[in-house]
Amino acid sequence: MNTNELLSRAVIWIETALAGSLSPSVRRVMHVELSMSLAYGVFYAIIFPFTQVVLRRLGASVDMLAVYTALVFAGSVFTSFSIVLMRRRRTINIIVFCWLLGRSLFLLTAFVTGATQLMAIGIAFWLLEAFVIPAYTRVIQKIYPDSGRGKVMSAVRMGRVSVILLVTPLAGWALDKVGYQVLFPIGALFGILATFLFTRIDFDEEELPPRKTKAFSDLWQIVRSDRNFAVYLISYSLFGLGGLLSWPLYPVVQVDRLQLSYSEIGLLGLVESVTWFFSYLLWGRAIDKRGGLFVLRAITAISIVTPLSYMSAQSLWMLMPSAIARGMGMAGFEMGQISAGIQLADPDRVTEYAAIQSTVVGLRGMIAPAITVGLLRLGAPHSAIFLLSGLFSLLGWVMFGRVEAPMPGDEGYSERQRLRYRWPFRRRITRV
Repeated sequence: MNTNELLSRAVIWIETALAGSLSPSVRRVMHVELSMSLAYGVFYAIIFPFTQVVLRRLGASVDMLAVYTALVFAGSVFTSFSIVLMRRRRTINIIVFCWLLGRSLFLLTAFVTGATQLMAIGIAFWLLEAFVIPAYTRVIQKIYPDSGRGKVMSAVRMGRVSVILLVTPLAGWALDKVGYQVLFPIGALFGILATFLFTRIDFDEEELPPRKTKAFSDLWQIVRSDRNFAVYLISYSLFGLGGLLSWPLYPVVQVDRLQLSYSEIGLLGLVESVTWFFSYLLWGRAIDKRGGLFVLRAITAISIVTPLSYMSAQSLWMLMPSAIARGMGMAGFEMGQISAGIQLADPDRVTEYAAIQSTVVGLRGMIAPAITVGLLRLGAPHSAIFLLSGLFSLLGWVMFGRVEAPMPGDEGYSERQRLRYRWPFRRRITRV
């Protein structure tokens, strides 16, 4: 057996261990998305763990950081417009155009000298990135089978996080040495590469269910008629408020209270990425066995750790529990929200359900920082905001327990048999 054959067998063995047995067509698609994810991982690791800290060092106030946090989510509010565009244009074309334009903007950071300029680039990027979330959900629905979607998604994202794991500490060191004006444009090139790799996905859109939505009022009718999904959206909003209320205060703690260097922040990112990497093994299998809703509820409970850690932190090491919790949460949230949206949706209207969910993400993301700024102006101490974040997460966890969802693999799954998640994570099948 030669070296190439041995390497090929080793790769197939690893793929099977992580993603299960796959058909040749699914394996090819997974390889394309994996190559895209590796390039995106470099793009992400160079830029996003450090953006808010760079903004703070460029002179951004807490109010500016809160505004930036709010506007980052503005793109999600307008995802409903993408439904209209997708009625007349290929889904892949919309995704590629938005990704290419948004990621190319970071090439301009070579000329950025102020916080306002960097904020404008970041906001424009997130507007375009969020705009195509329903389209991307539509692609995931098609290219991966229901029975093994969680494992395949986790395998692809483990590849991306492995790159983030390696690059983040190096990026922190490089920022200390050469600065963001050199490093961020390099990251942008990898984001552009990831976009071009995505175009290699063989996506037969004609086999997807037809998109029924002709007006934005049709989306509101979905929420009114599907009470279970409405309860899910409320739960999702409470969870989001819990995570976002204290988000503008995290760089304040890192820079002002603890005075962490870029390298130390990179170390936090390393711990977060290690946890993120291994959490995909847990959440991918949990999605295939219990569904995306179960995963979202689990990470809602875990997310309470982060604001409590920042509230009491007096050193770098006291932020390590938060880094672990954030890593677990990032892995679970990314796959959980996609899987839960598919799990709860009418199978023929997944894109519409994804658009509604994304719009709710945008609204809560814009509201939460405004609440934070208002509380600070009223004289609320940082500790009170951290505690409020934990309370909202707890309420979100309770509300998620009231959402009913089909159980992957159950005999009645095709008939939309429901399960109810109850304390602490027990399952009860209700009659239908």
